[in-house]
Amino acid sequence: MVGRKGLAIIERQFAVLRVLWAHGPQTVRGLMEFLPRGDRQPYTTVLGLLQGMEKAGLVDHEKQGVTHRYRPALSRQEGTGSLLADFLARFFHGSAEKLVLGLVDAQELAPDDLRAIEARLAGAAAVAARQAGAGRAKGSAKKRKAP
Repeated sequence: MVGRKGLAIIERQFAVLRVLWAHGPQTVRGLMEFLPRGDRQPYTTVLGLLQGMEKAGLVDHEKQGVTHRYRPALSRQEGTGSLLADFLARFFHGSAEKLVLGLVDAQELAPDDLRAIEARLAGAAAVAARQAGAGRAKGSAKKRKAP
């Protein structure tokens, strides 16, 4: 992922990434139209944010004449995964179980949410089992071919 072990993405950076993921590459002025308070922020503030994000490997740009068009350097899945991993590490000592149980205790997860999570986990487990079975089958096929 962008040549780093983990990314700590701050809220403002994540807001920029959400706009770029949703609307594609943007100039600074184009991006300002989508950001909260974007029309009231100085151009140089948004430009500075983008330049910092570029140094961190979160965005890159292409030059079109005198303007720069910024685009995300990581996918929505990579950015969200990084943000969640950072959140888990800082607040739940890396335990997804503690996070989910905390959401249940705080009544932030409805029964339908829990069923959807269970279905997703069951699907992931089935895929992992198929992949493991395919790996064992390849390994035994190689052993049979060996003289």
